[in-house]
Amino acid sequence: MSDLFQSLSPAHLVPAGHYGVAGATGVTAQVVTNLAAATLVARKGKTAALIAAATASGLPLVDAPKASVGAGLEAIGTGPGKWLVLAEGSDGATLRRRLEELAAGLGAVTDQSDANLVLDISGPKAREALVKGVAVDLDPRAFQPGDAATTPVSHVGVTFWQRDASPSYRFAVGNTFAPAFLRWLAASAAEYGFALSGTDRG
Repeated sequence: MSDLFQSLSPAHLVPAGHYGVAGATGVTAQVVTNLAAATLVARKGKTAALIAAATASGLPLVDAPKASVGAGLEAIGTGPGKWLVLAEGSDGATLRRRLEELAAGLGAVTDQSDANLVLDISGPKAREALVKGVAVDLDPRAFQPGDAATTPVSHVGVTFWQRDASPSYRFAVGNTFAPAFLRWLAASAAEYGFALSGTDRG
């Protein structure tokens, strides 16, 4: 694997494949496609009203580092009055219009559909691999399904959240930094057997 990384351009994503221990897959990572993303930011003094409007529309926003799901959307608190909103099976323009209607006069919306690599990470050794670089306590007593964080991981800024207790996590990584993040993840997970898919999407 070290030979592969030496020959791989720093600007290129780690190729899909199996890395590390043969015959074992302790960590799996899958690039999420067909996904729209946008940031939703409450206007000054309008956070409570925006949360109420979103909740009435079926999306129970939480003004905290939490993930909430509803109305076909997934919203992750990334800061006070600020959320990353995802919609699977949608496109950026459709999601933007939907959020602009919801947040009319209460918040600002920016399409982020082409800004991030979104990655689902799971497997029996996912937590063990991630703790090598995640600057958050991932002990199940401290970080549980629905919890989220925006934090550096091996010097790369990411937003991530735990989706279930298996555990599985979803990471949003800026496209510019995605190659470095994947190199770190492959190296961290190699001792458990690491299966990566979706990076050859073109």
